[in-house]
Amino acid sequence: MDLTRKMSVDILSAFDTGNDILPKIIQRHIEKYEVSSSQKKRCKATINEIIRHRGIIDHIIENSSSRKMKNFQPKLKSILRLGCYNLLFDEIIPEFAAIHSSVELGKNLINKKSGSVVNAVLRNMQRKHDGDSTWLKTTKDNNVELSFPKWLVEKWEKQFGEKNTKKLCKSYLEVSPMFLRVDIGQLSLNKAINLLNRSAIKVKRYNLLSNFLEVISGQKKIFFDNLFKCGIISIQDPASAAVAEMLKPVNGDIILDVCAAPGTKSLLMAQKVGKSGKVFASDKDPSRVELGKLDIKRHKNKNIQWFVLDATKDTFPMVEKILIDAPCTGTGVLRRRPDIKWRLKKNDFQYMRSIQISILNHMAKFLKKGGKIVYATCSLEPEENVGVVDEFLSKNKNFSIIPPNNFLPQDWVSSDGFLMTMPYETGSDGLFGAVLKKK
Repeated sequence: MDLTRKMSVDILSAFDTGNDILPKIIQRHIEKYEVSSSQKKRCKATINEIIRHRGIIDHIIENSSSRKMKNFQPKLKSILRLGCYNLLFDEIIPEFAAIHSSVELGKNLINKKSGSVVNAVLRNMQRKHDGDSTWLKTTKDNNVELSFPKWLVEKWEKQFGEKNTKKLCKSYLEVSPMFLRVDIGQLSLNKAINLLNRSAIKVKRYNLLSNFLEVISGQKKIFFDNLFKCGIISIQDPASAAVAEMLKPVNGDIILDVCAAPGTKSLLMAQKVGKSGKVFASDKDPSRVELGKLDIKRHKNKNIQWFVLDATKDTFPMVEKILIDAPCTGTGVLRRRPDIKWRLKKNDFQYMRSIQISILNHMAKFLKKGGKIVYATCSLEPEENVGVVDEFLSKNKNFSIIPPNNFLPQDWVSSDGFLMTMPYETGSDGLFGAVLKKK
């Protein structure tokens, strides 16, 4: 039996029946199986794509069977999802191999009858696909919302309208692009492009922000490239960088960056504040703080100091600039973390809001008069964004909203002065940001 396929079935079943986040489940199972690094990478990619398209995959399975998905036992459900993905979505595995290996999984992991069920369902899919070359594309395009919880789609339709919700859902079924931020203080964008091309890393300019490149091909080579090793280029989403830039970090600034790990925004600000400045980065998760420290070594930054601190209760130094990259539901980064959508619950937004309010209220105590706080999330939800800011301002009359700096693309800024990026418009993650000034 193919160990990587068995591992994939185990991971899918664990995700379907448990409550752990997908990265933890994957890591736990990968450590258990003795497979090569390339097999591990292949497994991770396959699992993420199955989770990303799960709603559509389930729809196809139900339309190729006489049974509803809820009536299949968990392991059989996982085998069918894997088989459907390999048969219709995976361009590497031949059709016959996708069907045969899935049937064998059914027989070996469950029983002969299950193997027969898998064979019948996948053969039906194959006949539909072979009989109509447009069938799969039409199915995907017409049913894109199925790969999201119904209640979440309905929520978005109220917020963004039906047309934009469709665009949003469609954008989230695409793999997130890789962006590179170039430290143009060390190297010009043109030179970076030329050097990357020589290393067989094809990039193009990201037109909305001048120091960003989008990677077209050669993503795996980035981590071994000298520009990455010495910290001249960093993997970062443009919207993430925009949030840090909203604070207007300049040479000599002392900045607090809370909930900061793994620290991509911290690194950007450290470059801006220079040797005479300082970034105090913190997170309450010790393991994530260690990740932040590792990236400091790559960049050789001596002006970042990491702490394990809780932004809801611990003591911080008084400063004039604070970045709060608040914990949130993550509905703006579903391309990167497709598993989030299946774990979300309706009451999560209010739960996160209570934490966000607590962080903002507490950190405001450490801001000097005339100073600025940038409050940011990677959520699209008003409860976590405008709602939090409005509640804070209603109880803190010595604060006001000020517009972000002019460097931001005009259509990234809402009429009321907030940063709000939508993935289907910008190609970036969906992020919210607000600049709050202390009077």
